[in-house]
Amino acid sequence: MKRYGPLIAVPGAVAIGDPGRHHLRLTPDAVIVRDGADGRGVLAWDDVERVTLDVPTTRFRLPGLAGTVVIGALTVVTADMIDFDPDDGTIEVVVDGVSTILPLSRHHVGGYWAPTVTGAHRLLAHLIRTPEQRSLLAHPEAVIDVAAKLARSVADADG
Repeated sequence: MKRYGPLIAVPGAVAIGDPGRHHLRLTPDAVIVRDGADGRGVLAWDDVERVTLDVPTTRFRLPGLAGTVVIGALTVVTADMIDFDPDDGTIEVVVDGVSTILPLSRHHVGGYWAPTVTGAHRLLAHLIRTPEQRSLLAHPEAVIDVAAKLARSVADADG
């Protein structure tokens, strides 16, 4: 599975958040609200006006790797398995003028690299604005590549 920041390629969709827990699934036809394998709602793309992630961010480019190394070192030192759950975030979805805040589970402890979140926001805005582009979600790994390019362009612009 290809992942970039809060986005992960899953069969036939791009997930925002940890697909094993609370997340959104972006398909060519709809935005699906899920809790693991359980569906919690289906939103028609044409009704979605905005999607905004509220998750911890960092300027460090490899936060997942750093979190894994730190937890591994602490586990070795304490000789115990330490239970570090990531601080989950939220996602705001505006549908027909009504804002709904949903839980969003994250992949790792520590924040997401800030440009990956900006890239996800740009991708979401593009999909909302241009319905003909939603068919690309049937090829989630290619969409992740596009989001990565958007994030890198943000990082390069920030210098």
